[in-house]
Amino acid sequence: MYDNWEELEKSIENCNKCKLYRTRQNIVFGVGNKKAKIMFIGEGPGADEDRLRRTIRRKSRKINGPSIQNVRH
Repeated sequence: MYDNWEELEKSIENCNKCKLYRTRQNIVFGVGNKKAKIMFIGEGPGADEDRLRRTIRRKSRKINGPSIQNVRH
């Protein structure tokens, strides 16, 4: 796969493996601790996220938050 986050980010710059590439303006990679032991992947970015080049907090995070906090690892 990839040895680091920078390689992964670089590999998707020109990605056309799904339909998002047809209408996107930017790649929205996401945010968070890159050394985390667990990662949650949400839905595809919306128009505002594409325009701003960053993820936006959505209602689903508020709903899932308590459930996620109860997960033990």
